[in-house]
Amino acid sequence: MTNHTPSWYPGNNTPVPRDAPASLPEIVTEPIYTAPRPSRRRFLGFAAAGAATVGGGALALNRSGASVPAIGGAADAIADALPTPTTRPLIASEDVAGRTLVVIELQGGNDGLATLVPRNAGVLYDRRGDLHIPDEELIDFTDEYGWNPSLEPIAGHGLAALVGLGSTNADGSHFEMERRWWAGQSSGKSLPGSGFLGRLCDQLVVDQPVTGVALGGMSPALRSDKAVTVGLSDPQAGWFLQNEDAWFANLRQGMASMAIESEAAGAMAHARTGLSDTLAFAEVLQEIDNDSIDERYPNITLGRALGTAAQLIKQDAGLRVVHISHGGFDTHSDQRGTHDRLMRELAESLDPFLNEIADSGHAESTLVCTTSEFGRRVAANDNGTDHGAAGMALLAGPVAAGVHGEMPSLTKLDDGNLVSSVDFEQYYATIAEKWFGVPSSEVLDSGVAPLDNIIT
Repeated sequence: MTNHTPSWYPGNNTPVPRDAPASLPEIVTEPIYTAPRPSRRRFLGFAAAGAATVGGGALALNRSGASVPAIGGAADAIADALPTPTTRPLIASEDVAGRTLVVIELQGGNDGLATLVPRNAGVLYDRRGDLHIPDEELIDFTDEYGWNPSLEPIAGHGLAALVGLGSTNADGSHFEMERRWWAGQSSGKSLPGSGFLGRLCDQLVVDQPVTGVALGGMSPALRSDKAVTVGLSDPQAGWFLQNEDAWFANLRQGMASMAIESEAAGAMAHARTGLSDTLAFAEVLQEIDNDSIDERYPNITLGRALGTAAQLIKQDAGLRVVHISHGGFDTHSDQRGTHDRLMRELAESLDPFLNEIADSGHAESTLVCTTSEFGRRVAANDNGTDHGAAGMALLAGPVAAGVHGEMPSLTKLDDGNLVSSVDFEQYYATIAEKWFGVPSSEVLDSGVAPLDNIIT
């Protein structure tokens, strides 16, 4: 089920023991009550909920088609009669060259002033004391800015930064600002029922079984009206699809038989289609190479999620949007140690992702961008910082390297907060129009114009 509760506590990047016994994964979609009428998305919820109840994962027939031991003696006969468990070919969409968007949500309010640090900023030395990163420690970026030293692993990837990013009507509540970012509505008035990323998926869906996926659990940002968007709580869910135990094998076969097309109409037809889509996506998950992820990526939640994302993108199965959360950025205390660690985890996870995407020939068709509900205040609060307003976003992929937007004044503050110079709806409009070719009016109520010269 979708989690509508903010999840910035606790941090979600604790190491995952590689020798730990596999647990039953959970695949979830939007709650079935959110759709006003039967739809593929609604009945995928039925299918996934059933899977979570009886086995905890997406289900698929063995790709080889080989028979498996039967419970009750009927499984072999069923298997012989089953067609491929989907009516939709797993092909990449042809629009906008099969591009993919990977969104990393920095939950808790990332401090932009400690991510991309202004040089020669005496006010930061005065107002932040030991929290401020000295100029000589920064990684060279431009004459005016340097990166947090913990971002060194990705500093050579041609990054872009959008500064002054925030809301025209800022609010200091995590929950309120997350709702706005998820919905794609900056002012907080009349929030739409769908999420911005979900509406993008609605525009991009062609013939793929799943258009958007959230790795680590469903995000409200992916709530859609017609496209199938899935939350995958365990990035290693593919183990379940390869389990040859008789019970799992019979369960896969039983669900596949329910997905076969029939002459049924209405709700039953939608249910069969939703289950068919689930099984089709399960075939994609089955191909994930977890050994490769172990070798390339750090053994933390973010690392494994980005490793999974790379595997899914390389399969060219039509996936268009990937959402990943990286939590723990509510740094009211011990900010320097906590924030540097989170930056290091981001860099050490993103570096192998960008390298793998480049090695597979997907560098020009994969855009990575970050979001965060707000930035932090200029002044330190003991050994941390309080909730702020304007922040920044980091982008990687086909982008114009450098700093974009207008850096807010460090002295002309609004109740201690940086004043936003770029509304996040403009950021979203840029992703929609400049990356996916989707007019902003189709996914944003304001239809705001995109920013130029960031996405190449």
